[in-house]
Amino acid sequence: MLFLSFKPMEPISSDHVPQGEFLYQFKWDGVRMLAHVGRNRVWLHNRKLKERTCHYPELVVLTDLVRGEAILDGEIVALRNGKPSFPLVLERDLINPAATENKTRRLMAQVPIFYMVFDLIWYNGQSLISLPLTRRQSILAEALQENDTVRIVESFADGNALFEAVSQQKMEGIVAKLKEGHYAAGKKHRAWIKVKHRQKQLVAIGGYTVKSGQINALLAGAYHNGQFLYVGRVATGLTGRDLAALTPYLKEAEIAKPEFVNAIPGKDNRWVSPSLTALVDLQEWTEDLRMRQPVIIGLTKDLPKNCILGQGDR
Repeated sequence: MLFLSFKPMEPISSDHVPQGEFLYQFKWDGVRMLAHVGRNRVWLHNRKLKERTCHYPELVVLTDLVRGEAILDGEIVALRNGKPSFPLVLERDLINPAATENKTRRLMAQVPIFYMVFDLIWYNGQSLISLPLTRRQSILAEALQENDTVRIVESFADGNALFEAVSQQKMEGIVAKLKEGHYAAGKKHRAWIKVKHRQKQLVAIGGYTVKSGQINALLAGAYHNGQFLYVGRVATGLTGRDLAALTPYLKEAEIAKPEFVNAIPGKDNRWVSPSLTALVDLQEWTEDLRMRQPVIIGLTKDLPKNCILGQGDR
C-alpha cells in the first residue's frame, strides 16, 4: 500500500448537522492530499491520483515527524488574513512541475502552506482501514509529531456549536465522522458527512449571455493578483423583470473584447466593461476557480476593484 496511489475516502453531503455517535472537525478549504512517508522518502498525491511531491518541498520534513512509515490523509491549506483561501493554495498546487527550484522556493516564501492531517490509513506495515476512527486517531497522535507546518486536525464533541462558530467566521463548514467508522478508500460513505456553510463573493459583471434574443445570464468575474478572472455564469436570483431592467445598461456598456484573462465557455457571449457589481451566494469553489451553485443576492454599490477572489463580501 505504501507508495501505491489510491483514492481517498470522501464524505457525503447534508444540509444539517447529524447527531449521534459522531465527532466533528473543521472542513478545511484546501487541497486533499495523501502523504506516503517512508524512512527516507515522502511521496504526495491528490484525490485525482496526480503526484504533488515537488509542489510542496517543505513536507519532506514528514520523514522526521513520523515515527516509522505511514500513509497520512489530510488537507493542504494556505491562509489569507488568518483564514483558509482556496484560490491562494491553488497558486502552489497548480505550479508547473517543470518550474525551476528557485521559482518553487520563491513561491514557498510567498504562499506558505499547512498540512492539516485528519487520518492515518497505514502504519509500519499494517493497514488501519478496518479500525474504528477513534483508534486510528489514537495511533495518529502517537505516530505523528506536529510542527509549525504539519498539524493534526482537532475533533469536537458538539457539532452544532462547531458549525455555528464556522458560520460566524465564514469558513467552509464541518465534517461529522462516526466514531466507530472504518476508512472506506475510494468511496463516498455516510460514515463521514460534510455540512457546508455557503459562501459569499463580490463579483463584477464582465458580460452576459443571450438566448432567443434575450439576456438570460450574467458573466461574473473577480480580481486575483491584479487580473480579472471569469468565475462563473449566474442567472439564479434574478427574475425576468430584473434582466429586462438591466438590458439597456448592459447594452450601453458593451465592448468588443472581454476583459477576462481566462477562457470562457459558450458562443452567445457579449462583453461589457466591468462596472456593475453584485453579491453572490455560492456553495463552494471548484478546482478551476468557478463558483458552484451561485445565486445573486443583489446588486451592490461596491467598486469593481473591491471584487477580490476568495475574500467574501468585503
